Order: sequence, then C-alpha cells, then structure tokens
Amino acid sequence: MTFNRDKKIDKKDTNKEILKNRKSLYNGESWLGHTKDCGIIDYELLSGATRDELIKRSGREPSGVDGHISHLKTEHGLNISKNNDIYTLEYNHPETNKTLTKSDLQNLMNIDIEEVSKHCIVQLENKEGILNWYSIGIDAQNKDGDEVTPLTENKGFAQNLLNKKVGDYVNFGKGFKIIAIKKYLSK
Repeated sequence: MTFNRDKKIDKKDTNKEILKNRKSLYNGESWLGHTKDCGIIDYELLSGATRDELIKRSGREPSGVDGHISHLKTEHGLNISKNNDIYTLEYNHPETNKTLTKSDLQNLMNIDIEEVSKHCIVQLENKEGILNWYSIGIDAQNKDGDEVTPLTENKGFAQNLLNKKVGDYVNFGKGFKIIAIKKYLSK
C-alpha cells in the first residue's frame, strides 16, 4: 500500500480517470501507484463493482478488499459510494469539494447557461463549420460522444471566451462562433 500521498494530486488524477468514462486497461500499476491486486481494485472501482466481484477479480480476501477501500478513503482522500451493494469511485469537484456521480456530471452537461464561465463547457464552430467542445479550466468527460478539449482558464483562448454568449464571435486564430454553453461544473 502507499502512504503519505498528496491527496490533492490523487483526487485530480482519479477525477481524470473517472472522466474518461470508459474502463481503463490495467497495465500492472494504477494511477495511484498500486500494483497487483490493489491496482485491480482501483480500476474496478472506476466503473463500480460489488464486494464479491472485487474479491473474485483481485484475488484478495474479504478483509483485504475492505482494507483497501478504507485505505483509498483515508490515505488518498477519495470518495467511494456504495449503492445497491456496488462500490464506485466518485468525482470530487476541485473547488467546492462536492462529490458527484457520473450521472450527476452527465446531467450537468445538459443545462444551458447564458455566459461562458470558469468550469463550463462551450461548443464552438470554426470558419469551416466544424463543431468542437471545450471546457474552461477543468477536465470534462465526453459530451454526447464528442471529445471535450480542456482549456487552461488563464490562457489567451479561454480568456477570449469568458463572458461571451451564444451567437457571439471570438476573434482568436481563424475565429469561432459560440454555438452552445453548458453549465457542467460552473457556479
């Protein structure tokens, strides 16, 4: 097991894994530095698994599975829910410290807002008519199967988007038109 971890980094890295919204392949070590049976448990918790499934897939004893879940909570500061006997790693909002399920995140991607703001997602159309989604200052899962490209909030492109509305044009590079703005994790 790993100890004396930087919980902020572990939460951020776990959020990234959750946002991939697909089961990652276990390659011998998890993003948390766990290997073998503990690494398998880490990956299984991304999509959710029962205690019996964790025992079977990892090869650990029941007390070992329970101990690892406890370790993830205390040493890594991660949020693990248990609903209908399924344990799942949950997304932790970096600023509000609010725990969100994958369903919560998906629902927040469907709420329209008026202005581009920090932690929202925005759909832009370039001069060639190609549509792309971007997130401002935060990683995001795919939106309806489309990749969402994260933008650093204090860099030029993101700064040009802030406070703009649907229909506005952004003079950056070849120029873009704002097509949609979704709440996602903005205030």
